[in-house]
Parts: sequence; C-alpha cells; structure tokens
Amino acid sequence: MMSIPLLCCCLISLAAYLSLAYEDPRGQSCGETTYYAPNSTFSSNLDLALETLSNTTASTGFATTTAGDSSQTVTALALCRATITPSDCQLCVDAAASGVRSACPNQTVAQVWYTLCMLRYSGYYFVNKTDYTIAFTLYDTRHAPDPDAYDVKVKMLMRNLSSTAGASEKRYAVGRTAAPENLTLYGYVDCTRDIDGDSCSGCLLAATSAINSCCLGQWAGWIATPTCNIQFNMDPVHEDWVNGPYVNTDTTPALASSPTTEPVMGPAGNGAGGGGLAIKISVILTVGTVVLVAVVLGVAMKWRKRERVEKGGSGISDEDNDQEIMRERIGTRNFIYDLDALVAATDNFCLANRLGAGGFGTVYKGIMENGEEIAVKKLTPGSTQGREEFSNEVRLLLKLQHRNLVRLFGCCVEGENRVLVYEYLQNKSLNYFLFDKSKSALLDWPKRYNIIMGVARGLLYLHEDSQLRIIHRDIKASNILLDEGMNPKIADFGLARLFKDEQTHHRTRRIAGTFGYMAPEYAIRGFMTAKIDVFSFGVLILEIISGRKNYDPQLNEQNRELLKLAWRLEQEGRIMELVDATIGSFSQDNVLKCVRVGLLCCQQLTQDRPTMSSAMLMLSNDSVTIPVAGRHGYQDTPCDPVAPHDSINTSADLENESFSKNSITFSLPNGR
Repeated sequence: MMSIPLLCCCLISLAAYLSLAYEDPRGQSCGETTYYAPNSTFSSNLDLALETLSNTTASTGFATTTAGDSSQTVTALALCRATITPSDCQLCVDAAASGVRSACPNQTVAQVWYTLCMLRYSGYYFVNKTDYTIAFTLYDTRHAPDPDAYDVKVKMLMRNLSSTAGASEKRYAVGRTAAPENLTLYGYVDCTRDIDGDSCSGCLLAATSAINSCCLGQWAGWIATPTCNIQFNMDPVHEDWVNGPYVNTDTTPALASSPTTEPVMGPAGNGAGGGGLAIKISVILTVGTVVLVAVVLGVAMKWRKRERVEKGGSGISDEDNDQEIMRERIGTRNFIYDLDALVAATDNFCLANRLGAGGFGTVYKGIMENGEEIAVKKLTPGSTQGREEFSNEVRLLLKLQHRNLVRLFGCCVEGENRVLVYEYLQNKSLNYFLFDKSKSALLDWPKRYNIIMGVARGLLYLHEDSQLRIIHRDIKASNILLDEGMNPKIADFGLARLFKDEQTHHRTRRIAGTFGYMAPEYAIRGFMTAKIDVFSFGVLILEIISGRKNYDPQLNEQNRELLKLAWRLEQEGRIMELVDATIGSFSQDNVLKCVRVGLLCCQQLTQDRPTMSSAMLMLSNDSVTIPVAGRHGYQDTPCDPVAPHDSINTSADLENESFSKNSITFSLPNGR
C-alpha cells in the first residue's frame, strides 16, 4: 500500500504537472539584439509558422516549418514529450505558440520550454543543425543525500540515456536507477528529431557536462540546449518515469551504437506522461491539492524560519532583510526608490522602453519627474537566485566607484518586487554593436582599443585597487555597457564574489557564469581565483578584434569556436585573418599586441595567465615583450562545456573550501 508521504508527493507532483503544463513557460531563451516590427513581413511569417506548428505537431509529436520566401523568412520547430498523448501535445503546442510571443516580445530568435513541449523559431534556418549551447537550466534547491555518490549516479544515468536516445528513432530515452539511501533516481532525455543519432548523443552529453555548473548535488535538474534536453529527478513527476526501464549505472555504455528498438514505455494511449490519467483524477485533485498545499506551505514556512535561525539569521522576512541591507550600507533612505515612481518613469515597464533581458530580470529605460534618465532592472518575481543576486549587487556596487564600472543609483523593495536603478547609458551594451554587421562598422579600431583598455582598467580596480577585492565571474560582451562616447562600463555584479584580504583561492559547488567565457578550472572544478576574470577578459579581447561570438553554431565545425580558431591561426602565422573586416584602418602592431595578450589570458594553466596589472602593462606599453602563449583553455581536454563529444566527468567534487596564500597551488591537468 502506498505510504502517506509518497501519496502526498505524487498528488503534489501531479497537481504541479497539471497547473504548469499549459500556462507559463518553465524556461525561455530570447535573442539579444534583433527585433521585428509588429506589422512587418517577419511578424506575418511568424504568425503563419506558429499556426502551422499548431496544426501539424500533435500527430507525431514533432514538426518543423519555414514560412516566407524573402529576407524575412521564419523557421520554426516544435517537439512534444515523446510519451504523451496527441491531445496533450496539441494543448501544449498551442500554449507555446501563444506564450513564445509574450516570453520574447518582438524578437527574431526565441525558444520556450514547457513541461510537456518545446517550441523554437528564428530568422535563420536551423533545421538539421545541432546546437550545443546551454540555453536553459532549472533545478530543485533541495539537496540530494550523499551528494558525491549521487552526482556520479546522475551523470552515469544521463550517459546511458544519451546512448539510448541516439539509437532511438524518436531520439528520446527514459529510465530510472538506484540512488543513495534506497531512493530512486529518474531521468528523461530527448533531442529534436531533425538531427542524426550521433549528433543527438553528443548534444545530450554536452548538456550532461553542464550539470557541473548548475545542479551538482541537487534533488532535480533540467538542462536544455536548442536541440536537446536532459531531466533528472528523485520524484516520479511523470507517469513514464514510474514505468521506465531500470538502468544499470555501474557500467558505461558505448555511444553512437547501431540503432536499437525503442525503450520500453507505458502505452501513450493509456496515459503515459500523465495525459489520460490526469483527466480522470482531476476532480479528486481539485479538493485534495488545496488541503495538501495548505499543509505543505505551513510546514515549509515553519521550516524556512527555523532554517534562518539555525544559519544565524534574524528570522525577518526577505523584504525586511533587503531593506536592512540597504540602510546598513548607506545610512539614508534617499537611496531607496518608490515603486510607483519607477512605474511612472518606465510607463509601467512597457515594451517600448525595454532595453534588454537577463537570466533573472528585464532592463527598461526610465525618465524621472526631474528629467533624469535612468536604467531600471526589474527582477523576475519569486526568483530565489534573483533575490540573492539583487542583495549581492547592492552590497558590492555601493562600495565601488570607478569610471569603468556602471553606477548604481538605488533600488526598490516592495512586496515581491526587487528593482535596481542604474545610470542610463545610451549606447546599450557592447554586443549590441559588436555582433551586428550593420552596426559593427561604428566600432572602428580606436573605439575597440579604448573599450579593451577601459575593461582592463575596471578589472584591475576590482582585483587590486579598490577597498574590496572582487572577482566579477561574468565578464562578457553583454555586460559591458557603453556611454555616449563609447567608453565601457562593467555591469551586472549579481555573481560577483568578495575575497578577504589574504584570500587568493576559493572552491565552490555552485558554478555560475556564461559558457564560452568561463575558465576551465572554474567550469570543471569550481576553482575560483582572479584568473577566471582574466580568462573571460581574454575571450572578450578576441571577440572585440574579430567581431565574432566565442561560439557560433552557424559556422562549420572547424571555425565555430573562436578560441580554437585564434590559436590555430596564430600557430599558422595567419593571425591577422582574425581581424574584423569592418574595423577600418589600424596599426597592425597594436592589433597584434592585443590579440596576443588575449591569447595569454586564455591559457589553460592559471599560473600561465597574466594578472590584470601585467595585462594592463602589456596593452599600454609598446616596449614590453609579450611571451608566446601556451595551451589554450580547453585544448586536448574532454571538458569543453559546449563540445559535441563526451565531456562527462564522474569524479567526486570536494566540499566548499577557501584557501589562503601559499596554502595550495592548483593547475588544471592536461587532457585525461
């Protein structure tokens, strides 16, 4: 007989499944720079593409379409969970076709993930192309028992399922395995069905490697790229998980094996995936869930308050805590903005004033009553991690002042609302110009060199010259804002880490940042030093000079990774081929110097990378001899976070540790 706790778990999980399947998306990925006009040809073609997906996906669970025959062509794709009924697929795709517009308003590239389906569209043709870029992550904040052993189980289950999915006609697999403390671990993986089996397995393995940077030791996780996704959970949220085959995680499967039969599943017509069953029990859940949720919320609130006390907290609310942080840091309430004033300044956060969006909020332009222009970042309500980043940014930016750091004017905390107010920089971010061929010509070489030097000065201040010693952890083109003179300012300190005076190293299990800019020792092992910012700075230099993103899936495999391309061109004596054609006239010696400093910053071993003071010296002094760079960050290692090959590392991680000077030295080993 099912135990009461398990029954409660199943009811709550099913209730969540019913309420979330066709409402708000669980995740979204929007284009950064390109928008379409509401009544444009692109908008009409998008309407047609989304309507086609709604009409064609349900019968097979997968569909692609292309609408238009001009420069405004739209390509779109939809994929449903392989085990659900056509009717459930239809409902989800209809919701996604509607929801993608509100999730990514007027953007020419967008993708949304729902509990039971995914939908994607773009202005470029992406069908049959595999994209390994991590686009969406979600995890349960509960910690799994025996996390080191659990992490190994998760990765091995995902590895086994990746092999099975690659050999499956529908490019999916589901399974379960034993977890620590006699629990069961459930997993599901799938790929879009336009890619081949080897590409599917490779994509799933790339997603599995991202577990290191989002979900180590977590009860559940969901990681997706544009072409594949992996899910694991200790709760049997879906019917297909309960009925899924047992997977032996004590052995390693051979990848890219010959096609086999489909994995054993419960028949879709009998409610696999929860469709038919959900309809039958919906009446029971209506009453039962209300009671259960009330009980669970009461217990959770009591537990949360006790947890705060056990951790030395005051037991006060999040709002009170954030307000206290602000008063503690500035001693005045002038720093605190009124929400109504910000609503008025941004015209109720209207789309026309939208400047951009990040992982935990959206930025709007605002004009105060006195005519002052401001940038307003409104965090997504209910985001725990967003709140942590909010508090972190307030704590740090109020103590930092430098011409190459964005200035924080103030913030607002009212109810669930968390809002940050910054100086307004009219030229938006570096990526707005750099990666748009129609705008990149505005960045001639003097401007690009000025941006490189400005970012270097800002990082030098954070690492060595400010009253605090700070590692930013998320240096990238979209976090470099430009003022009216194209002078750079480093922004977004939500992930920044404060180091004590004598502290030089830290190790963390919670890896955060942006793939492509992350140093290997941090992305793989969580080792954190100032040199991880140096690595990101090196990648940024190469992007600024080349006008290319660090990873571009639209290019051929040999050229899609900027770091590897730059290293190859340098070794072949053709490094000047890397320079952006729109850069205008330039000093070859000056450009070559910057490229080589960028390569030095991106070396594999931390001790080989320069400090920011050394990098600054080399960039600003023509008489300094620049050493020859050694191995680049991910050369000959199986740990490239976006590489289309097996990048799983199953060795157990250490617990969080901080290290003082001379207590430890760390170097990333060569390829294993």
